[in-house]
Amino acid sequence: MTGNTFVDYESTIHMEHVNIPYDKPCIILEGSDRKTTTITYGDENIATPTFFSFPPNVILSGITFENTFGNSEPAVAAIINGDKSAVFNCGFLGYQDTLFDAMGRHYYKNCYIQGEVDFIFGEAQSYFEECVINATQDSSKPPGFITAQRRNSSTEPSGFVFRGGEVTGIGKVNLGRAYGPYSRVIFWETYLSSVVLSGGWDPWKYGGHEKNFIYAEVDCTGPGSNTQGRVPWEKKPNEININDYSLSSFINEDRWLNNIPTIQKKDYS
Repeated sequence: MTGNTFVDYESTIHMEHVNIPYDKPCIILEGSDRKTTTITYGDENIATPTFFSFPPNVILSGITFENTFGNSEPAVAAIINGDKSAVFNCGFLGYQDTLFDAMGRHYYKNCYIQGEVDFIFGEAQSYFEECVINATQDSSKPPGFITAQRRNSSTEPSGFVFRGGEVTGIGKVNLGRAYGPYSRVIFWETYLSSVVLSGGWDPWKYGGHEKNFIYAEVDCTGPGSNTQGRVPWEKKPNEININDYSLSSFINEDRWLNNIPTIQKKDYS
């Protein structure tokens, strides 16, 4: 990244849409921390999320992005669309479709993501490290889904890897459902609380493609990590090469993460 633009959000709440267009790459957007700095709006239109980052080479740090529209309709807090996007210590708050992890390689570290229905979805190639995933569905309502990952062929690099961190919340939730015929999601060394349903996964509109999905849990812990009742087509750990899903192999083969600028106030390296 060269020619970086640094934008510092210090005050507590900003009620606005924020849009970083494609022709404005190399942006560093920093708040005080995610519990202090919030960008918030309420809109059910997927085309007008609270925050939209379209260009490559964007760094986000210490900000919560919130969509307050409601708890029964899609309400996107953020769309991350640019390649080589790095997100540190940020929050994403919504109910349905909270984080549209659209396209490109993305790295999320120490983030908090809240919702209930498909609240991390898209076609990106993303690594979530030490993130807290909070499912908010009341137990009186039907269970939801953490992920809806889209992957259309076995050669596409897209997928979501959750390394460490935890899944918590109230009610019940599935780990994911298929948003494409080759959907791919890995939970690795993640603490899964009792909110995770025993079946874990759902084919959604792609019944008959189950053998193509790559859904797996590797060395997870917690009461929700018991795989005895999982769907039979979940991949066993020995059916995948877990080394393919390390940070370096999955999104950092060209070492772009090693070359991002040090954030002025905090060094997350």
